[in-house]
Amino acid sequence: MRRLNLLAVVGLAACLAAPACAFERVGVVLLHGKTGTPAQFETVAGTLIEAGFAVETPEMCWSAGRLYDDPFAECMSDVDTAIGYLRRDGVNRIVIGGHSLGALGALGYAATHEGLAGVIVLGAAGDPGDFNTNPAVAKSIRTAETMVAAGNGGVTADFTDRVLGRNFTVRTTADAFLSFLGPDSPLAIRHTLPAIDAPLLWIAGTKDGSQRNAAALFAMAPDDAMSRLVKVSANHLGTPDAGTSAMITWLTELEDR
Repeated sequence: MRRLNLLAVVGLAACLAAPACAFERVGVVLLHGKTGTPAQFETVAGTLIEAGFAVETPEMCWSAGRLYDDPFAECMSDVDTAIGYLRRDGVNRIVIGGHSLGALGALGYAATHEGLAGVIVLGAAGDPGDFNTNPAVAKSIRTAETMVAAGNGGVTADFTDRVLGRNFTVRTTADAFLSFLGPDSPLAIRHTLPAIDAPLLWIAGTKDGSQRNAAALFAMAPDDAMSRLVKVSANHLGTPDAGTSAMITWLTELEDR
C-alpha cells in the first residue's frame, strides 16, 4: 500500500535538517496475514510513520483477493518491489515483518535474502506441517502431490485450507498450494528461523493459543544481542496493535546499533 508511506512526508521537512534521521535510515515492510489485506496495518503503519519510520504494506499473494495466485517464492517479488520503494525514498536499512502467515513469509524472505537490518514476527501462524493433522487439509495435500507427480503442478483445482480455526476452499494450482502447505514448504520455521542473519523481534500475544511454543521457536534463531521475545496482552488478531509500542522501542534501538 504505497500511500501509507506518503504519510511520512509530513515529518520529512523536520527530518531533512538532521544529519541522519530515522525516516532516512530505517524502513519497515509489513506483510499481512492469510486472507487479510494491507489495511490491517493501517493503524500500526500510521503510528510507525509518526514515530519517524518509513513503512510499506504490500498486498501479498495470500490476501483475500489473490489467495495463492503464485507460489510462495514468486510472491517474494512483491517484497522486493516494496523494498525498492523504500530505497528510492532514501531508506538504507530495511526491516521486514509480518503477522500470522505474513510473519512466516517475513521469515521465509529473511532466510533467503542477506543484508536486512531486522525481522519482526507478530503472532506467527502455525507451521505448514501443523495443518497436516486436519483430515481435509491432509487430503488436499495428498491430492496436490499426486497432481505434481503426474506433471500437473500448474493445473488449477479446489483445495481445502485453514485459517483462524476454520476450513475453507481455495482454488489455485497444485504447485502454489504445496508451496504454502506442503511438507517441503519454504515457509517451514525449522528451516527459516536458523537461516536468518538479522536480529529478530518476536511479539507473542498471551491470549493467542498459536504462541504457546513461541519461546521454543524463538530459541531456534541465531543468537543476536538485539533479538527480543516480547509478550503482549492480546489475542491473535490483536497482536499487531498491542505490539506497536514494542516495535517502536526495538526499531529505535536498532537504528542506533
